[in-house]
Amino acid sequence: MDNNKEKTENIDLILKQTWISVQKMYSDLAQEYDSTAVQALTLLKIDPKEGTRSTNLGPKMAIEPTSLTRIIKLLEDNGYIYKEKTTTDKREVIIKLTDKGLNSRNMSKEVVVNFNKKVMEKITPEKLEIFKEVMSEIMKISNDLNNRK
Repeated sequence: MDNNKEKTENIDLILKQTWISVQKMYSDLAQEYDSTAVQALTLLKIDPKEGTRSTNLGPKMAIEPTSLTRIIKLLEDNGYIYKEKTTTDKREVIIKLTDKGLNSRNMSKEVVVNFNKKVMEKITPEKLEIFKEVMSEIMKISNDLNNRK
């Protein structure tokens, strides 16, 4: 029984340490361009051609609306994005990239693609598939526990 408890704690620790390491890598890279990893992620979630409805961004990024509002305002103030009202519903806003935002999005995409390539160079497709399955199961377990509240 104690052995099983130790493994559970190790899973939590491994998840946290890994995410902190990846997050630090992205944050350090973003900082070189006077940005943040969250700002880069936001730009990546905006459709470069059509833009993205502001109401769709939060769920795509798994962040709260108040946090998203601050990020959008900062990106707009710094010239990465602009807002456009939809023709069908004037209350609805589409977030679109400026040229500066598109360039920054492309750099961010390159960083993500390069990271994924490095991972795929080191880890076999079979192991990656198992990793995805395990992470999916862990997410289901944590969601089930969250829904019990």
